[in-house]
Amino acid sequence: MLTTAVKIKIELLKAGITGAAIARRLGVDRSAVSHTIAGRKRSARIRRAIAEAVGQPVSELWPEEDHRVA
Repeated sequence: MLTTAVKIKIELLKAGITGAAIARRLGVDRSAVSHTIAGRKRSARIRRAIAEAVGQPVSELWPEEDHRVA
């Protein structure tokens, strides 16, 4: 079974988007995007940007989370 982080990375690859590109667009460090994907950081703003980039809702990419507080 694939982890959430691996699933998100696959979706980013399919969309032709890199974490670095998302970081540049948001004006954050690339590590902030990487940590959000890996689940070490919870940033609603970065999660929304990732979800928009891959065309999926945040709740699909991070189904185990309570998104009201993310």
